Amino acid sequence: MMNLNWLSLQLLALTLWAVVAQATLQDKLTVRAFSNPHFADVLNDNQLERLASTAHKESSWLDIKKGELLSPVLVPRQIGSPGYRATQDLIVTTLGQLGYAISWDNFTTPTPMGDVKMSNIIATKNPSAAKRLVLAAHYESKIVPGGDFIGATDSAVPVAMILDIAKGLAGLIEKQTDSDISLQMVFFDGEEAFEQWTSTDSIYGARHLAEFWEHNPDPATVAALSGATEHRPELERVELMVLMDLIGAPDNMFAALQIPTADIFTQLSKLEKRLQSAEYIDRLYMNTAMPPGAAGVEDDHLPFIERNIPVLHLISVPFPKVWHKLSDNAEALDATVIADMSLIMRSFVASYLRLH
Repeated sequence: MMNLNWLSLQLLALTLWAVVAQATLQDKLTVRAFSNPHFADVLNDNQLERLASTAHKESSWLDIKKGELLSPVLVPRQIGSPGYRATQDLIVTTLGQLGYAISWDNFTTPTPMGDVKMSNIIATKNPSAAKRLVLAAHYESKIVPGGDFIGATDSAVPVAMILDIAKGLAGLIEKQTDSDISLQMVFFDGEEAFEQWTSTDSIYGARHLAEFWEHNPDPATVAALSGATEHRPELERVELMVLMDLIGAPDNMFAALQIPTADIFTQLSKLEKRLQSAEYIDRLYMNTAMPPGAAGVEDDHLPFIERNIPVLHLISVPFPKVWHKLSDNAEALDATVIADMSLIMRSFVASYLRLH
C-alpha cells in the first residue's frame, strides 16, 4: 500500500482529498442492505465470555515463534519463492480441511519486471449461499533491495488471523442457522509494487479478481449450483468485504476509512469496547475520534469500491514504524496486539453471522 506520510503530513491536503473522494463514492454507492447492521450486541455476555475463553486456549496458533498458523508465514514470500509456495499450501490445506471450497484465480500480468504469473486464492464455506461476508488480505511480500523482506505486519499476521478465524469458529460455523450468507476468504497476490506504486504497478491480484467477479461467478459457486442455467456475477453476492493489512505492531490503530462502512466500523468499536470492559483485551484499537472518510489509503480494496462493494478497511493508521523496512519481521510483532485483534475479529465474525 502507498505510504501517506502520516507522521509528518497528518491530515492536511489528504483530508480534503479523501473527504471529497469518499463523498463522491457515497453519492454513487448502490446501497446494500447489511444482514446484521447492529451486530455489536448480538452475542450476550456469556457468549462473548466463551469466545474469549476459547480464543485464549487457542492462542498458541498465533504464537510468533512456533504458532502453527503464524510462524510458517513469517518468512520471505516474494512471488515464486519457497516461502510464497509454502504460504499457498498452508492456506489451501488449512481451509480445505475445514470444508471450504477452494478456487484459484491464476493469471499472468505485465509488470516492470516482465510478465509474472500470479494467483489469488478464494475459499468459500457455503458457495450456494446468496450472500458473502468476505475476509481478505494479501499474502505475498514486497521485493526490498538489500535483503529478504518478510512483511510480518504486511501481511503475514492478517493472513494468519484469517486462518485463525476459520479454524477457531469452525464448530460454530458448522452450526450456522442462516444459510443465506456464507463466510468467504480471499488471499490476494501482487498487492505490492515491483518498483514504485502506481495505478498499474500495484494491487495486481485485486484488480484482476474484481474485474473477473464483475462479470463471472466464482468457480466454486458454479460447482455448488451446477443445476442452475444462469449464474450471477460473484460481486453481486458480496455483501461486505473486510480487508486487513499492517496488523500486529505495538502501535496499531484503526479508523473508519470508508464512509459507506462507517456504521459497520462504529459497531465494531462498540463490540471492541464490550471486550475491553470485560478485560478480554488489553486496550482499544478503533479510533472513533477521526471522522469517517477523513483519510484514505491505496490498497486492495480500490477495485472493489470502484464497483460499489462496501469495504471495511482495517489497516493501521498511522502505518507501523517498520513499514516496508527489513525490520518488519517477527521482532516487530506484539503478541498482545495479535491476541487482542484475533479475539476482536473472531467476535466480529461470530456476531455478524449470528454464530450463537
